[in-house]
Amino acid sequence: MKKLLFICNDFIGSAMAGPGIRYWEMAHALAHKGIEVVILAKHIESNLSAGCLTFLGKTSFRNLIKWVRCTECVIQPGRPLPILLALLFRKKIVFDQYDPVIFEFMERKTGSVFEIIQKKMMLVLWKMRQRIILRVGNVFLVANERQKDFLIGQIAVLGYTKKLDSVTVLPFGLPDTKPVKTHPVLRGKKIKKGDFLLIWGGGIWDWFDPFTLLHALSKIQSKRDDIKVYFPGLIPPSPASRKMTVVEEFLTKTKNLGLLETTVFVNTEWTPYAQRADYLLEADAGISLHKDSFETRFAFRTRILDYLWAGLPIIASQGDCWADIIGKQGIGITVVPEDVNDVVAAIVRMADDGSFREHCRKQIPPVAKEYAWSALTDRLSVR
Repeated sequence: MKKLLFICNDFIGSAMAGPGIRYWEMAHALAHKGIEVVILAKHIESNLSAGCLTFLGKTSFRNLIKWVRCTECVIQPGRPLPILLALLFRKKIVFDQYDPVIFEFMERKTGSVFEIIQKKMMLVLWKMRQRIILRVGNVFLVANERQKDFLIGQIAVLGYTKKLDSVTVLPFGLPDTKPVKTHPVLRGKKIKKGDFLLIWGGGIWDWFDPFTLLHALSKIQSKRDDIKVYFPGLIPPSPASRKMTVVEEFLTKTKNLGLLETTVFVNTEWTPYAQRADYLLEADAGISLHKDSFETRFAFRTRILDYLWAGLPIIASQGDCWADIIGKQGIGITVVPEDVNDVVAAIVRMADDGSFREHCRKQIPPVAKEYAWSALTDRLSVR
């Protein structure tokens, strides 16, 4: 293939969230395989080098016209103008559905009348967009088998039976190179070298459950002071991202429980992507807690990949696909959603049982190997 075009709706730069990371890493993995790759993104950090990519730029009308015309395949989440242009120029369209946002919309909290109306409109627009995507798409990417079943069900209901084999499972991945620590970032001051350090490897959204963690830490703090948790980023890097009220609720709760800057440490900004290894490699384990919801059932927690990359044992809520893997592969502990005592027991065991942590660490490399970007991108039929 001469050129492959990625269209990203998120921010691409030194600090990136899931969508930006996914396209950045996929594009570079494909470029290293000799494919010419272009990324157009809604927001791009100024002076960011394209590196081995053919072109990196904003999704302006001019750039869209130029690069859609000279590419053979367009990979995108599904925006009206890129869809229209891809159809106009008769290009192969790959829709990336790794994040089933319909369930995130359902879990979003609303307070004002405006927010209630906005949520309803988002759900209506998703249904309209999804019908168009399934009608015109050639290939559909999902992150796990549950998402595949969900999408196949939609395709079947709409009667597009010839497309039932067009769904490809292409999860979020991790770098082929191992993480390298460049400088100390957390330990040595308020977090002592001998403390047990958990890391919450991403943002806080309405569908996550940091509050059960806070109540668990409050119980633990009443008996010991050597267990700490670090949150590396609360404000999403994209200028278009909506700051959720759950972030303020979390900070208020943390202060009220007397945990902030004693047991819980936060970075209110967003840790740069290239620096995340420094924080991960100082942690003893990763944690990811969520509610029991439809969002959980179909989600693919991308932060778990960083835990695998850094060789961290994992504490995670039951209910999603990662909980199944964690339990089956023996790489951590799964807990009942919103069960404070279960979370306390899991944290204390992970902190006190060094042999158990070491056992988990030894089981991680074979699991991590399956999710290397270089291997995952082989599933894309772009040659």
